[in-house]
Amino acid sequence: MNWGFKSKAKAFFVDVDSPAYTLEEPVNIILSPSMYWVKRVKLPVKYLREVKSLIPSLFEDNLPAGKYSYSAYKDGDSFLIFAYNDKEVLDLIAKKGVASANIDNIYLAQSEFDTMEKAIRIDDKNILSLQNGVVVKLPAALSKEAIALDLNEHVFSNNSIHLTRFNQIADQKSQIIFASILGFLILMFAMEWMITHAKVSTIIEKESEVFAQHNLPATSFQNEAIHAKLNTIYERQTRIRDIINSVLTAELAPDEKIVHLALDKNKIVIEIKTASKEQGEKSLSKITKQFKGKSLRYENGIYSMEIQL
Repeated sequence: MNWGFKSKAKAFFVDVDSPAYTLEEPVNIILSPSMYWVKRVKLPVKYLREVKSLIPSLFEDNLPAGKYSYSAYKDGDSFLIFAYNDKEVLDLIAKKGVASANIDNIYLAQSEFDTMEKAIRIDDKNILSLQNGVVVKLPAALSKEAIALDLNEHVFSNNSIHLTRFNQIADQKSQIIFASILGFLILMFAMEWMITHAKVSTIIEKESEVFAQHNLPATSFQNEAIHAKLNTIYERQTRIRDIINSVLTAELAPDEKIVHLALDKNKIVIEIKTASKEQGEKSLSKITKQFKGKSLRYENGIYSMEIQL
């Protein structure tokens, strides 16, 4: 195990047989072996990224039908590779009463208990046991000397996992708040567009009257100048609306969230809480490509990007 840190967030073990709770504090989830598949493999590769590209084929024909995510880390002279069904994991976490807003990180039991000296009792009927270096879930009857699970002083590894559809476990309140904000923004920009469009139509209709009243020449140059100015306003408002809609619907990583979104003169500033600058760039890559966003900085866990209007 690559030891990492002792988190201030409470450690919470999740298994299919775990009781449901209502947690109102930050937690780090540890998933039971019943929620993932694991293999130990030796491969003639040097880097972890090379292993990750091979994982789907290494699990081929071993997994039930479903959409899976994969992870891996080096363990001695071999690699431990993992597969887990995002939807099943997310559904189970939600069922156990954990809101997405309260989750700091998610870990696998393998990385957190691979140095256990005795079996660990997770409930009256089941234990965690180390078999050939792999953490497995077994019936409690197989070990009378198992010790009770105690996570109060647990030190977490550096091997957290990412669930690609993390936002599915958002609680109902979070979903309602998000939908309300998104609906308000769409309504606001729709109204602004209609007002701008109405003003454009009114000005065009009154143009001839103004020139006639003041005995001014209604030249094509003047008409084109007015039209260009109003069209610029319209395009700016449309771009603002499209950028904000894209940011609010961006697919962020499990441990990411939007912490700041603001219109500052001729630019929009976006800030997300993320694990690294590279992860932030990856999560906002579609927005960067579509709107030519510019990376500003990564500081204190916050990745910042700006888009010129």
